[in-house]
Amino acid sequence: MSVPAWIETLAASAIEPAPVRRALEQLAACWPTVLPPLAEVIAARPEFGAALAHLLSVSPVSAKKVLSDPAALTWLTQPEVSQSARGPGRMRADYVAIERGPEVQSAIPENARTESPRPFDERFQVLRRWKARELLRIALREVAGWSSIEQSTLELTGVAEICLQTVTTGWLGELERKLGRPQTEFAVLGMGKFGGQELNYSSDIDVIFFYGEDGQLNPRFSHLEFFTRLAEKIVGTFSAPEAAGPLFRIDLRLRPEGASGPLVRSLDSMENYYAALGETWERMALSKARLLAGSEASAELGYEFSHRLQAFVYPRTASHDMVDEIRAIKVRIEREIVGREDLHRNVKLGYGGIREVEFVTQTLQLLHGAKHAFLQERNTLKALRSLRQLDLIPADNMEALIAAYRFLRTVEHRLQIEHEAQTHTLPSDLEALQRLAASLGLADVAAFRAALARHTQQVRTVFDEVLGASRPGLAAAPDADLSFFREPVHARRALDDLGGAGGSARFSPRTSKLFARLEPLLLDQLRRVADPDTALTSFVRFVERYGSRGMLFETLLVNARVLELLVRLFDASRFLTEIAVRRPQLIEEIARTGSLGEALALPDYFRGLARNEEGLAWPDWVRAYRRSQLLRIGLRDVLGFATLQEVQAEYSALAEACVVFTQGQLGLADALTLVAMGKFGGRELTYGADLDVIFIGDDSKAAAALLQAMTSTTAEGIVFPMDARLRPEGVAGPLACSLASYEAYFEKRGQFWEAQALTKSRALSGPWREDFTECAHRIWRRFAARDDVMAQVASMHARVVRERSGEDDFLDFKTGTGGLMQAEFFTQAQQMRSGLWEPNTLAALSALSAGGALPADTATRLTERYLFLRRVESVLRRVEDKSVSKLPADEASQRALVLRCGFATREAFLQEYRQARCGIRDDAPMEAPAGARGNGAGLPPAPT
Repeated sequence: MSVPAWIETLAASAIEPAPVRRALEQLAACWPTVLPPLAEVIAARPEFGAALAHLLSVSPVSAKKVLSDPAALTWLTQPEVSQSARGPGRMRADYVAIERGPEVQSAIPENARTESPRPFDERFQVLRRWKARELLRIALREVAGWSSIEQSTLELTGVAEICLQTVTTGWLGELERKLGRPQTEFAVLGMGKFGGQELNYSSDIDVIFFYGEDGQLNPRFSHLEFFTRLAEKIVGTFSAPEAAGPLFRIDLRLRPEGASGPLVRSLDSMENYYAALGETWERMALSKARLLAGSEASAELGYEFSHRLQAFVYPRTASHDMVDEIRAIKVRIEREIVGREDLHRNVKLGYGGIREVEFVTQTLQLLHGAKHAFLQERNTLKALRSLRQLDLIPADNMEALIAAYRFLRTVEHRLQIEHEAQTHTLPSDLEALQRLAASLGLADVAAFRAALARHTQQVRTVFDEVLGASRPGLAAAPDADLSFFREPVHARRALDDLGGAGGSARFSPRTSKLFARLEPLLLDQLRRVADPDTALTSFVRFVERYGSRGMLFETLLVNARVLELLVRLFDASRFLTEIAVRRPQLIEEIARTGSLGEALALPDYFRGLARNEEGLAWPDWVRAYRRSQLLRIGLRDVLGFATLQEVQAEYSALAEACVVFTQGQLGLADALTLVAMGKFGGRELTYGADLDVIFIGDDSKAAAALLQAMTSTTAEGIVFPMDARLRPEGVAGPLACSLASYEAYFEKRGQFWEAQALTKSRALSGPWREDFTECAHRIWRRFAARDDVMAQVASMHARVVRERSGEDDFLDFKTGTGGLMQAEFFTQAQQMRSGLWEPNTLAALSALSAGGALPADTATRLTERYLFLRRVESVLRRVEDKSVSKLPADEASQRALVLRCGFATREAFLQEYRQARCGIRDDAPMEAPAGARGNGAGLPPAPT
């Protein structure tokens, strides 16, 4: 099929004929019959045809828009549409016309037409269609040379304003109809290029939401909740995908506290934040703030906001530290975001780019704006013209800056018109560069590169003159020794980012100076830990989540013990680190209350759970409380405020309080007797432990409900993992059994090892606590009266060793020769032989010694060696809150363990470790048949 001659002619005149020909052929194929013929529409205005060909050749996204909305083309051919500037009033009128459906209205008799708008949700769909048309119009005018860059950015901003105002007004009215009208105002500030009326084709729209006064809409709904819901609706509407195309990307990171801060704040909260915590980058951001949308009287609220923050944005005295910070921000942008390879290709953030023009402008505004109110201009080009009046930089340089800004913004627009994508980087492809050069009216790529180099060099010259070279003072001492890090370069970068020397846009000069004093102290603490790289990374994460890092740095300078606490915690335990990073205020609360020096007992935990200080639903509260108390116990452990036995006792008491509290909340206090077994029964729990339990009662559903409540995951995590496999028949038996059936089981088929396990049983709660204890004693004594107690225990130990030990007996400190299990089984055998019931291993050893069943020196040695291995186990488990029963095999991990256990050298640790294992082997012999112990027959020497 031949191509119409008019299409060939029009395509031949374009920069890139092929995409133009293809787009026009597709358009002709789908052109609506109700419209005038396409050839006539384009031929009516030759200058329009040439402009359209230019646009279609450089912008595939514009071609898609025309194909999806052919009627837009007839609209664009009107001279008053495409060849004249349009203000917000004219654009809004066009939107209203589309909203009321002119295509539909034209088919309705005059006397039957209605002025009522379309339904609520559809109105936002129409808004997307209108926005697509307007961006098509603005792009056409710009590539045709019918609009200046200033006019294009002004009109693009106008489109975004109308979208924001329409969506805000729509949702505000909707929520007021449903929930009532708050007795205060709501406002939306435009920030960045949105506030400065200089948006480009792919700009995010930076906004901040705030309201007047805190209060209650009704007894159960506050102003904060109402306006938060409103803000969520606005953001959701802008981000929702639609066939008609998106609105704009909303960016909320310029609000106080950034992404971690509340979505909406009251005016007082805004003022308090900036007064106490506001930093230089926030001054820069607020210098462009402009009220754009809100409730009916939001103008008054916007004025009050500007009035209150005037002194913060434009301080009467501004130090050169601020200039240093702004310069540092640019340095970091180039290093962290742009990179060396794109430094001269990124027209926004790169060498001599748009951002440098903006930084020069804003620096001079912040330095002189308080004395010269006419400098308080949001728009960059207008601000540059105002600055020109003060002769702060030579007139020639100022004109070069203005010309460069226009050129760079035009290049940026050409890059973004192509796909309306957020890009600022020049293509590397020569063909694409040639197309870009031709679109700008330049002869070839060489001419474009020459123009770009001239403008960016002029910008960099002015930037260096105004902001100067990087000044010393923000960074820590350059000779700081970072060789103890595995990756010193990354460590240096992280430290720079913490204090602002890396150019971060988040810190005030005060914050940077505080960190300059803190850094040597931080490095001194990091130098002492096993994994300084991970500890530093965790410290950075904690600082980022904390909020005001200036206040945190000040606290750490005043209280070096808290700094030590943090670093040692971040090195010792990843799972405790996650708790602290998720809720950094817990560290402050623990340090403030002084509870690190106090051991809490079961009644203390019950009282804490009963208080529910956060007012949460009980399933979330018991989890949140457990997490905070685990952090407190972990800190006591890491800092040496508690012995291992104290840590175990507190951990076990916390677990008991949580499970009994949960049982009570479920209304099961009288339905089940809960029995703790194993380490839980012995009050010897440590990190990563399951709670071994059995349930006495007739209701297995109740037992299942308690298990579910303890182990299910909510937003606050779980309570504790539980294991009920020590019940009669194990997993094959019912979850709960009556006391009579429990005793009958042991009379008929209970095995010796099950009776041995009762050594560590302890009834916690429920109606049959005393009855169970008496029953368990009877069972235990009956099995303990057998003549082969030692042989039975030894045989079971041999079986466990055979089934669980790995090939390397030396690393296996639990089931290997001379391991924890050997000490525990030996102790339990001695208890059964002497009739001593005591669930706690160390207490049992002490009692056996006191009663003469075990020599005092043997009990002392076993206690010391057992405690050593339990300490090693606790340190290993503490890292990930997981069960660990073997030493790490690699030397690096062993060295980390050595430091965390308090040893100076790996050799000293391994010597102590081997002595403990050999000592348990010799002092707690297990008499098993030859060969029954598998690889545990002997203990090999320590590896070197």
